Amino acid sequence: MHTKAGTMMENDTLLKKGIGELQRSLERFESYNNGFILPDTLIVLRLDAHRIGEWDSSVGEYPCGEAITAAFHKTAEALMTSSFRVVMAYVHGDEISLLIDPAENYNPLRRSKLISHISSAAAIHFLQASGHAALFDTHLSELPSLARLVEYFFWQRRYCYRNAITIALRKTLITSGLSNEETERQLHGASEAQKAVRLAELGSPIDSIPHTTRRGALLYWESLLKNDREHFRIKTELALSDDDALFLSKLRHLLQEAIGIELPQPVTAPRAVANTDIPITTAVKGVHQQRTYRNNRKTNVSVIKMTANLQKG
Repeated sequence: MHTKAGTMMENDTLLKKGIGELQRSLERFESYNNGFILPDTLIVLRLDAHRIGEWDSSVGEYPCGEAITAAFHKTAEALMTSSFRVVMAYVHGDEISLLIDPAENYNPLRRSKLISHISSAAAIHFLQASGHAALFDTHLSELPSLARLVEYFFWQRRYCYRNAITIALRKTLITSGLSNEETERQLHGASEAQKAVRLAELGSPIDSIPHTTRRGALLYWESLLKNDREHFRIKTELALSDDDALFLSKLRHLLQEAIGIELPQPVTAPRAVANTDIPITTAVKGVHQQRTYRNNRKTNVSVIKMTANLQKG
């Protein structure tokens, strides 16, 4: 138990400390458990939205309504020009995955800084785009290879398709007169193929689901010449192929353009012996490292400046 004299001594000690001493004493409690992102990794942030408060019907059905989908696309585009440089985004439902420019990881980068900045920016941009408040839960992946990066975006594509047909079948079953309980019983344990067949039987085939809802949207930078100068703008792909193999081919090409690394060709050996973590060795800034990046002008220019150039031109 503190005595009055003890408290006075503690106060006297604190009053004698300068701000520098206080900072050195306390700042460590903020940073010691705030780890750095692993070097030489490819960083993907996945943001998952959660609605806050009452939402009116102006946004349409959540998360697949036309207005709410457009709001998530605008949010992703805004995030590509906020704080940290983003070279690619994939959007489906109420989730946004962002591939961070590898140049951001040249120097030590705190996980909390990246997560907090992106989450805060997402909430602001979404509110501006939709007029509604949402909280964004952010998950950070440090991927060791390009093969894992391709796998990551393919996983999100498959996740998008599964959610789309599940949501569509749930809505169709309820509209047909089934109770919520009976609807969930029919959905539980059903495969994607079985759900697709059931949708067709009920007169709502997969093709009736909006394409962007079932396949998502891909956003990336493309370059163009204007007044003999190279500029960059964001391109949004809303009609991604239904063919998984074609999508993977396009994805590999876009990743090569986005981060300037020669991608390994798909491994055709049996899965049991395939190595999905294929390292690439070159030199970065004069230091031998596991991965390097082709001369990519987008990694040397702030996207904020690039956007300003486009507006001025």
